[in-house]
Amino acid sequence: MTGRFRLMPLLLAALALMALAPGVRAETVPFRDLLPFVDLKLPGWQMDGKPSGSTMKQGNFQVSEAQARFRAGDQTLEVSILDFLGQPIPFLAGGQQLDMETAEERVRTTTVQGFKALETFRPQDHQGELNISVADRFWVKLEGDAIDSPEALHAAAGQMDLKKLAALAK
Repeated sequence: MTGRFRLMPLLLAALALMALAPGVRAETVPFRDLLPFVDLKLPGWQMDGKPSGSTMKQGNFQVSEAQARFRAGDQTLEVSILDFLGQPIPFLAGGQQLDMETAEERVRTTTVQGFKALETFRPQDHQGELNISVADRFWVKLEGDAIDSPEALHAAAGQMDLKKLAALAK
């Protein structure tokens, strides 16, 4: 897992996407309002430090993010939320189902608490990701390293109040 440095390209991509949508004038949810959603009590996991975040504004374009890291022995879990101001996650747009398996990974669409999600698991590397589109606005991303299955990601996502997060989109 590369942590915060991996989020920077996502933030820049979000700004580029929003530049293509000139009608977007809404405000992002401030990162401080997103922090409680990543401040989780996960059985068997310890939080590394405190949740962190940022809100970036450039002209009319804004992106907010919040994240927290957890450890359980050698296992690590990073939970992050990005506010893209209504820009859908590209691989979840259109409602198409995906199920792909190779020798290295398995990728499939699923749902988490009624929201569209994309699960990726690489068993040889013991790594996985769960990307959840909440209210076609928030991108909830859970990344696990040294995990045996994507169930750890689903269990952590199950501790999040995604319906309350969706209410912030209004």
